[in-house]
Amino acid sequence: MIDDVHEPLAQYSSHFKHAHVNHTSDFFEDLVHRSGVDENANIKTVQELRVLERQAEGADASYLWWRILRGVAIAAAVLAALYIFAHYARPWLVLPAIALAPAMYVLNRIINDSNAKLKRLQQACEEKRAVAWGQMAPLNRLFDWDIIARLMQQTVPRIAFDAYFSNGRMEELRNSFGWSGNLGDDQSIEFSHSGVLNGNPFILARTLSHWMGSKRYDGSLSISWTEQYRNSQGKWDTRTRHETLRASIERPMPAYENRTFIVYGNEAAPDLVFSRHPSKLSQLEDGFFDKWRKNRAIKKLEAKSRDVGEGNSFTVMANREFDALFDATDRNHEVQFRLLFTPLAQQEMLKLLKDSQTGFGDTFAFEKTHMINVLESAHMRPTDISGAPEKFYAYELAQARTFFNGYHNDFFKSFYFGIAPLLAIPLYQQHRSHSDIYKDTYSRQPCFWEHEAIANYHGEAVFKHPECVTRSILKTALQQDSDGSQKVHVTASGFRSVARTHYVSVRGGDGRSHQVPIHWDEYFEVENSASMLVKEMASAPGHAAEDNVAVPAAFSQLGLDGGRTVLRRSIFSTVLGG
Repeated sequence: MIDDVHEPLAQYSSHFKHAHVNHTSDFFEDLVHRSGVDENANIKTVQELRVLERQAEGADASYLWWRILRGVAIAAAVLAALYIFAHYARPWLVLPAIALAPAMYVLNRIINDSNAKLKRLQQACEEKRAVAWGQMAPLNRLFDWDIIARLMQQTVPRIAFDAYFSNGRMEELRNSFGWSGNLGDDQSIEFSHSGVLNGNPFILARTLSHWMGSKRYDGSLSISWTEQYRNSQGKWDTRTRHETLRASIERPMPAYENRTFIVYGNEAAPDLVFSRHPSKLSQLEDGFFDKWRKNRAIKKLEAKSRDVGEGNSFTVMANREFDALFDATDRNHEVQFRLLFTPLAQQEMLKLLKDSQTGFGDTFAFEKTHMINVLESAHMRPTDISGAPEKFYAYELAQARTFFNGYHNDFFKSFYFGIAPLLAIPLYQQHRSHSDIYKDTYSRQPCFWEHEAIANYHGEAVFKHPECVTRSILKTALQQDSDGSQKVHVTASGFRSVARTHYVSVRGGDGRSHQVPIHWDEYFEVENSASMLVKEMASAPGHAAEDNVAVPAAFSQLGLDGGRTVLRRSIFSTVLGG
């Protein structure tokens, strides 16, 4: 078993990558074995389904072409009749066109038969697909929310995920590490994992962020005028000139973006504050001009280090390349910075920054504020971190196997290199928190981050204002806490739009000013509120296709009915309304 990870890049290549591939594959095959799915039977069913789908595609194409032929025939007959009647004015000449009626009757019969065949094939596809779904149902029922956590901990024992983000974990980060957890009203938690890394708490979160950006609106106006000119014979003549006038304006517009980041609490270097962002220097190689650019950056650092002006405490490190690439020149405590970034830590951090083959290279921002570390890596933005069971539902075992293995291996690589800068610091693995975070019932309940994630799992559409035309930021507040259940108030903030027209004066080629219309949208904030009940079900089954059928029954014991109910992890939640 590998314990501490001091060489994250090398250990990923030599051990973790292949270990996780094997663990993931073994885990899936164990699920298949437990489910009792007959793979050969499923293969046969899917093969028969593919044959039917190809036949249905052929029938659909044939049906479409017969309809096109009928349309062409009808149009040709009508045009021929109109031409003959208009040019010869003899009605009896229309009779040949009328003679097409029997052909149209036959054509309609063919089309009806084609349509009937298509519907039979589509129905056969649905029935065969239902058979395949039935074959895979025992396996689909086994997918649950905890698979990501189990696989991750099996590969890297120093990483342990919580069942969900609890009040206890939040209180630990607040009381022991000084983190408030409040991201403000412009960010909503779409999903989060919490747990411990080397015995210290971490959060992996995906948020939806909002800010007011701007949009350019363009408008145009076509104008024309007449002017006199001398023609080639030297005589005065007139002509018409045309011009399209264009104008643009910028107006405020709501903007939204997903962010994925890691929060990590550690008591090491408790007074140290610094920040760094991805550096283009990390991408440079050993060519002449690349070396020149690095040396120029190093000389700037040396000059900054010699500047002993008021408030400047920066001292360049012996490893100039590390200082230039890591570029944490705003650090406030040189002694603690050196305690954290030992020669080994510098060496491993440089490997991460310069590597673009095994990992992702220098894609991360790293901010340390006393005992809280926040890492945000660009490579994690497209990563789906939820591990939601429904993502793995499939009617074809081969496709399910491919997706399951691909998803979990991609997640592992993305998350591993998201925390790799932390793993590269040996001191972080020597300081381990031993807080007792599960002292009472309150500490075991979902925290407000989990409430927001649950609200987002229900979906923005459930809470948004009827007039909202943008994304909605969902924020929550605990209203009531009793009998192990939490009543949560959910507020959805978005924007409605009103169409406006702005006129810009533009001078045309005719020498006059014209008002060019520009149509734009003005946005006004709107809010809507609803209540949501959240309750942990200690004996809740794994989330499966059938689970949502049983969920309302569980809430009926609380005297509730109606509302939209879901099971996320081991937490039941229902929307109660405004």
